[in-house]
Amino acid sequence: MSTSHTPADRSVVERTLGVLGAFDTAHVSLTVSQISKRSRLPVATTYRIVSKLVSWGALERAEDNKYTIGLRLWEVALLAPRHGDLRAAAVPAMFQLRSMTHCAVLLSARDGTEGICLESVSGTARPLHRSWSRGHRFPLHATACGRVLLAAADTTVHEELYRGDLRTYTKRTVHTPTVLRDLVEHTRRQGYAVSDGELLDGVVEIAAPIHDGDGAVLGAIGLITVGTATARVPDAVGPLLAAARRISRSLADRRTPRGGAVPPPRRASSRAQRPQGACA
Repeated sequence: MSTSHTPADRSVVERTLGVLGAFDTAHVSLTVSQISKRSRLPVATTYRIVSKLVSWGALERAEDNKYTIGLRLWEVALLAPRHGDLRAAAVPAMFQLRSMTHCAVLLSARDGTEGICLESVSGTARPLHRSWSRGHRFPLHATACGRVLLAAADTTVHEELYRGDLRTYTKRTVHTPTVLRDLVEHTRRQGYAVSDGELLDGVVEIAAPIHDGDGAVLGAIGLITVGTATARVPDAVGPLLAAARRISRSLADRRTPRGGAVPPPRRASSRAQRPQGACA
């Protein structure tokens, strides 16, 4: 990942994070030289940091003098509470939806002006775009899940996205801010979104929001199929919306104490409360 700081301006922590940030879904295995280039650090500095990370378990040695993310870092990442309940509530419904529709199903959330796939269940169709694989990021403007997440985002996110480069992936990709605004508003009104061949030719995506017990959108569940929207949406949208409702109810139940008792009020604390991470 690039940075505007020169190596001399960066602390040890920043340099270490730069090394870890060199890895992503498109670069899962890197040599020290490649890490150095992507993190904009000298090779000698990179090698020292990589060696420390390997000894701790954050990185692991692979074949051909390459390194990958280590098991210990993965274990630490699993402790992140932000999406744990969402994934736990969604996975059973995702498999059920796949069984009903024979389509690929994905669970996603928003991170800034991008979407990220938290979980996916493969369908029976041909292999699809890598953006629908777990851990991959995808554009909000060219996907149904993205528009569902945009529909729940505040205006700051919208303006940042519309000022940026709305990349065209196919001839059907909507890349005009005015048209995209209308589509997002339509998504908000009808409760689901459809993307017909906008990220990949011939692939239809249908998505619906997932809510928590307070009605806030935590993420989106999407269904991926091939063909045309006219042929696929009528039969698929009902099961998709039902799955989204089941997940939302499950999330609400997880917050409700057994016996329906009202939870006691939280004690006031002098420490600032960490804001809840909304995915949408």
